[in-house]
Amino acid sequence: MKKLLVISLFLVSATSFGQQQKVFTNFMMNDYYYNPAIAGSKDVHYANIGFRNQWAGFDDAPLTLYANFYGSAGNKMKHGYGASIMSEQSGLVQNTSFYLNYAYHVRLSDNWKLGLGIKPGYIQYNVKLYDAQLADPADAVLTGNVLSTNAFDFNTGINLYSKKFFFMASMRNALTDVITVTSFNEGLSRHYTGIVGYKWLVNAKKKPETDEEGNVIKRKKDFELMPVFLFKYVKPINPQGTIMLKATFDRKYWIALTYRTQDAAGIALGLTLKKRFNLGYAFDYSLGDIKSYNYGSHELMLTFQVTNKKPSIEEQDEEINNSIFDDNKKKKKKEE
Repeated sequence: MKKLLVISLFLVSATSFGQQQKVFTNFMMNDYYYNPAIAGSKDVHYANIGFRNQWAGFDDAPLTLYANFYGSAGNKMKHGYGASIMSEQSGLVQNTSFYLNYAYHVRLSDNWKLGLGIKPGYIQYNVKLYDAQLADPADAVLTGNVLSTNAFDFNTGINLYSKKFFFMASMRNALTDVITVTSFNEGLSRHYTGIVGYKWLVNAKKKPETDEEGNVIKRKKDFELMPVFLFKYVKPINPQGTIMLKATFDRKYWIALTYRTQDAAGIALGLTLKKRFNLGYAFDYSLGDIKSYNYGSHELMLTFQVTNKKPSIEEQDEEINNSIFDDNKKKKKKEE
């Protein structure tokens, strides 16, 4: 009887883990997690690692670690692929997941492309009973054991995008109880996610300032605003939306404000180094009844652009203007 009770409690705990997608305040820096069609949408390869410490101040609060690698074959933005690993610890329960990814991208017009992606994976759930605090220490059933179960996962997604606009939709745990060879697929629920956003380059038409001889005396610095909306739904929980407004300055520094309905408000900061390293930090503060019991949630992420990107015409022009501007500054200093 005790053994049946333990197994039941374990399945309830594992189900609670499977009922919600992972929550990320800085979700645009980890959009690959939400949609497999992200792989191959850019002509470079990315590798990133990160973690989230949720509800700091709670004992045994959720801690998520993850690592991703993704890109496209030959950097041609047609056949995308990737791999990821994620581990989450919350109290006695831990789950570890492994995923592979394939995406195919087609050009719809001069400005629009469509990506279709699939991400099969495997999830392992564990409950560490040896760490349990027991009312009856003599209960041998609840000590010295690790109960485990597993499930196969299958995610799908689409990604419609241009240089300025993007719309993504995905479904996680698409197969749920269709697969019967594992012990816990029936405990998974389908998750539906949509992300829509627009990139607005505020000073796109501004040209570098020049003197009477045409020499560049002041180069333009880009300022981009990007509003994003994320929508999530899993039955029977109420739908949840997240609004983000991200501002990027000079393609190096960015800040984003977020609001997650029924949950939290947050801020994210980032810095791009050498055009290939992107470091981001995010913090969110709980707004519900739970806010009195925690100090907020923290995220840290590092993304590395593995392959070189061929610069666009605009980027080549900017590089030339920057070099001219630097040369003019040097000449001016010598004259002084």
